[in-house]
Amino acid sequence: MTALDEAMRRQFRHRGFLLLPSLFSEDEIAHVRAAVAAVVARKGPEVIHEPDSDVVRMVYGAHRFNEVFRRLARHPRWLEPVQALMGGPVYIHQSRLNTKAAFHGGPWTWHQDYATWSDRDGLLEPRAFMVAILLDQASTSNGPLMLVPGSHRCGLIADAVDNQESSSYTVFQIGEERLAQIVRTGGIELFVGPPGSVLITHANMVHGSAGNITPWPRRIFYLNVAAVDNPPTKFDRPEHLCTRDWSAVGPLDDDCLRMLGPRSATR
Repeated sequence: MTALDEAMRRQFRHRGFLLLPSLFSEDEIAHVRAAVAAVVARKGPEVIHEPDSDVVRMVYGAHRFNEVFRRLARHPRWLEPVQALMGGPVYIHQSRLNTKAAFHGGPWTWHQDYATWSDRDGLLEPRAFMVAILLDQASTSNGPLMLVPGSHRCGLIADAVDNQESSSYTVFQIGEERLAQIVRTGGIELFVGPPGSVLITHANMVHGSAGNITPWPRRIFYLNVAAVDNPPTKFDRPEHLCTRDWSAVGPLDDDCLRMLGPRSATR
């Protein structure tokens, strides 16, 4: 069980995020990395490429069609602290595998995830989290996720600009002047650490990342979750972007990844 003490809860309330280093072992994460090739080879609208190449930028919904990611999406080690911080059960609104490929991984402009979920999917409240699971070493060099501590307390930033579904995903881009104002208050912190580390952030956390021009990929599997009594109310987007099932995530056994046996691209 991943128990949270009061200091960790207070940190999340104040800063808007909580880092759990090395929550999964290297052996467990190796199973997940072995499944990545099968996921990115998939054909369909859930696979998004970099705008200037055929390099895969991200894949939505791997927990829906790949057994390894299905198990990771129901693992109690991330689920228990998320439920504790939420104060109750959660459902998976969407998942996405961000590949941040070596040499070719593009940047992500500054944004809040709740801006999209509110506008496109009708989530009525920001009682939602982004859970980021590192599949590779994330360093200061290979395009790490950047966060503005405390920015969740700004609420939804109304003047962010809709990118109009460019490249099949929505980002409400925060303007330079507004971002500079927020950063003057909170600063910027990087999500760096070894594979298996987990970051839990509030849905209104301002975040982004630079491109990756190093030889080292920086893959992250994101589980975007919300309280079960905070379901989507609009269903204009396909199911890999906005779930039709807001039943509570049911945990598997703690050793569910180790039980996979020899590393493979289990489908």
